[in-house]
Amino acid sequence: MRRALLVLATLGVAGLGFCGEEAATTAPKIEPGQRWVFTFANFAREESVQKTIELMKRAKKAGYTGILVADVKFEKFQLQPPEVCERLRKFRAACTEEKMKFIAGVTPFGYADCFLTNDPSLCEGMPVRNAIFTVKDGKLVPVDDTVKLQNPSFEEFKNDNPVGWTADAPGTVSFADDQVKYDGKFSVRQQDPGPAKRPTARVCQRIKVKPWQCYHVSVMVKTEEWTSKDMRVMAFAGNPETGGGVLNWQPPDIKKTMDWTRVHASFCSRDNTEVLLYMGTWAPKSGKIWWDDVKIEPAGFVNIIRRDSLPLTITSEDGQTAYEEGKDFSPVKDSKMLNDPNPGYYTIWHEPPAVTLPGGSRLKEGQKVLASYHFATPAGKPNNFNMCMAEPKIYDIVEKQIKWMKENGNPDIYLMAHDEIRVGGWDDSCVKSGKTQGQLLADNIRKCAEIIKKTDPGKPIVTWNDMFDPYHNAKKDAKDFYLVKGVGPWAGSWEGLTSDIAIATWLYNSHDSLKFFSDRGNQQILAGYYDSDPARIVDWLNTSKQVKNVIGVMYTTWVGDYSKLEAFIEHVNKWEAENAR
Repeated sequence: MRRALLVLATLGVAGLGFCGEEAATTAPKIEPGQRWVFTFANFAREESVQKTIELMKRAKKAGYTGILVADVKFEKFQLQPPEVCERLRKFRAACTEEKMKFIAGVTPFGYADCFLTNDPSLCEGMPVRNAIFTVKDGKLVPVDDTVKLQNPSFEEFKNDNPVGWTADAPGTVSFADDQVKYDGKFSVRQQDPGPAKRPTARVCQRIKVKPWQCYHVSVMVKTEEWTSKDMRVMAFAGNPETGGGVLNWQPPDIKKTMDWTRVHASFCSRDNTEVLLYMGTWAPKSGKIWWDDVKIEPAGFVNIIRRDSLPLTITSEDGQTAYEEGKDFSPVKDSKMLNDPNPGYYTIWHEPPAVTLPGGSRLKEGQKVLASYHFATPAGKPNNFNMCMAEPKIYDIVEKQIKWMKENGNPDIYLMAHDEIRVGGWDDSCVKSGKTQGQLLADNIRKCAEIIKKTDPGKPIVTWNDMFDPYHNAKKDAKDFYLVKGVGPWAGSWEGLTSDIAIATWLYNSHDSLKFFSDRGNQQILAGYYDSDPARIVDWLNTSKQVKNVIGVMYTTWVGDYSKLEAFIEHVNKWEAENAR
């Protein structure tokens, strides 16, 4: 493979020189013939570090040249005790001894939950405008008379369809159940919704809402051998069958078999006056699930974001009087936002922060006020948060992280872990920037790379492809990209990628994608395996022959499955032998 990939990469490497000022601002190219393995590590535990070292040695023996390591401790670097730093140095020394490259995952934009422990206020947010609160018993309490559910505990049915709701396949998949219920006389039971029978198993209701409000939804759930995937408690502004207006993406933690458990979701209504509330699965399989006792309410100040660029304002109902924090009402802070139960962990719902009236407050019992603020929410996965890329302070944190990594890990290569960025464009910081999300991301990746070049010069830099790939997540016509504002929101992001940044591409066997980065002069690593058939890398390698600058492969597993580590590289070796120039 080294010979074959050397030929593929020759034109991308030849003629590149480093001298004078250019050398200080350019990351070096990576030698062709790379064979990497990806792993998650835990440097807080000695036994985990030892397993990572053993994996690295095993990979070296099989013919790999480097190991890409990700660990949330790299993101919560400011909280790490000396023993974590010492274990990282130990791992670095082991890589040096084995002559294996250490590639460190840094700058996790997209999965920034732990990175935000440095400053949770820099979280990307969703806006709330003029939410109504009333003064009750000396506290500000959220109220909303608009939002109401019909038949919330499923007490009325007609032919196995709960009145006021629409259930998928009543009498076939969805049933009225008077034997298993949490509240009242009935629950909705859904069972055996195999794909051959029905593509979905859901129950939904159209409800009225106020624009630009944050709502909290909860429902009691019970399961029995329920194997369906893609479970959602989700609000839509449009039609989920045709696309348009996904308002939240918070997969509930529903286990295969569990007793009655309340699961939670929240959503911003944005500019809508009504939404479709759905509960169920988009990937049905088998088993049974019961739904009961659905509730919806204004969320109040749960997960409120506090920073100067996203001010909290509380005014009288007519908007004429602005009330002062600390004088008219107590300081508003949610100490559990991205800190429940520990730094970097998020809960959709927890006890809202109490906001009380100090002595001398101008607010009176029974008075209504309007509150505007922003709140944090994930999209896609529980840790899918992002730092607001319009906030200059984020780059102070990036620089501190790279300095910490240089001092303790001294990696051979840095991977900027920008991928699957699924929230953006709605908060005031983004809006006031006047830039598209693609432009903000272009600025961001450029600045992050500049920080690495300045802080640890002479080190190659890599990033994932998806957020910069017009054939992947940066499609110009992409609609409903999770909670990112706009159509094709990430288009143009690639303008921030200089040609000295290599691409770890995981868009399998896409000639268009490979050609796009090749034409831009970026080296590419094929991130193969992906917990699938290791032989699939062969087709991808064959496609890679049609472009320049493909310099290697990476065994990439997200579930820690290294059982195919040797088989994967054997396929690569065979391909190399058959395609050597």
